[in-house]
Amino acid sequence: GASLIAIAQIDIKRTLSYIVSSYMGLVFIAVGTGQTETALTLIFAYTLAMGLLVMSIGSVVWNSVTQDVRSLGGLWGKRPISAISFIVGSAGLVGLPPFGCFWTLSELASGLSEFHPLLLGIVLFVNGVTAFGLVRVFGLVFGGKPKQMTERSPEVHWPFILPMTILMGFTLHVPHLLAAWQLLPVASLNYTATGLVVLSSAIGIGAGAFIYLNEKWEKPVQIGSQALQDFFAYDFYTAQLYRVTVIFAVGLVAQVISWVDRNIVDGFVNLIGLTTVFGGQSLKYNVTGQTQFYALTILFGVGLLGLIVSWPLLARLSLIVGG
Repeated sequence: GASLIAIAQIDIKRTLSYIVSSYMGLVFIAVGTGQTETALTLIFAYTLAMGLLVMSIGSVVWNSVTQDVRSLGGLWGKRPISAISFIVGSAGLVGLPPFGCFWTLSELASGLSEFHPLLLGIVLFVNGVTAFGLVRVFGLVFGGKPKQMTERSPEVHWPFILPMTILMGFTLHVPHLLAAWQLLPVASLNYTATGLVVLSSAIGIGAGAFIYLNEKWEKPVQIGSQALQDFFAYDFYTAQLYRVTVIFAVGLVAQVISWVDRNIVDGFVNLIGLTTVFGGQSLKYNVTGQTQFYALTILFGVGLLGLIVSWPLLARLSLIVGG
C-alpha cells in the first residue's frame, strides 16, 4: 500500500518516506517467515541505498526552494553528482543485479517461493512499484527541461558532495561487504524466484522510463481516473478514516465525561455546600446566649456520644444477663 501511495505524491520527501514504510513491511515479512538473517541483510542494504537517496534529494531541496516535484526538472545537466547518486541509490534499493538489495530481495523471494506464494507476490509487487516510483522521481526532478525553480539550482558545495560520494561508494560495495561477511546467498537462491525479482524490477523501471523520461508524454501524468489518483495521493484516506473513527470515539467519550463532571460531580459538591450553608443559617436562629442552654447542649451531646460508643458493650451485657 505504501509503495502505491508513494507514486502519487507530489512532495519529494513524501515519495521517499512511503518507500521506507513499504520496505519495513518487507522486513516484517522476512521476520514473520523465519528469515531473520535475510531481514538483517535487507535492513543493511536498504539503509545505505535509502540514505544515499535522501542525501541526493536533500541537496536538491537545499537550494531549489520548493519540494513540489511538479516544479522541478532539468537538473541532470546542472547537478550531475546528485543525479548519479540518485541513480546508484535507486539501483541499490530495488532488485537490480548486482547491487545490494538484489541479493537480499532474491534471498527473501527464494525463501517464500515454496510455501508462501502470496507473500512472494507482495514482495515482487512492492519491488516493481518501488522501481517505478524511483524512476518517476528521477524523471520529474532530473529529467526534462529546467523550470522556473531549477533554472538557478547549481550543484551544492563540497560539504554536501563529499559525504554523498563516500556513501555512493559504500552503496556500490554492498555485495562485496556481504561476500566478505559470508552473507552473499549465491548457493541458496531459487533461480526462478530470482528471475521474477529481476523481471519485476525491469517492468517497473521500463514503465517509469516510458512515462516519465518520455518528453512526448504530457506532465503531470494522470494515471487512471482522478478519483483513483486522489485515493492514493491522500494516503487511502487514512487521515479522514482516523478522524471519523478514533477521534470521533475519543471526542464522544470526552463529552460524556465532561457532562458527568459538570452535572453529577459538581452537582454533588454544590449540594453539600448548599446543605452546609442552609444548616449554618438554621443554627444561627437557635443561639440564645444563655449559658444553661449551652451546658445542656454539651451534656446531651456527650451523653449521646457515650451511648453510641458503649452500645456494643451494653449489648453484650444484656446477652450475659439474659443467658
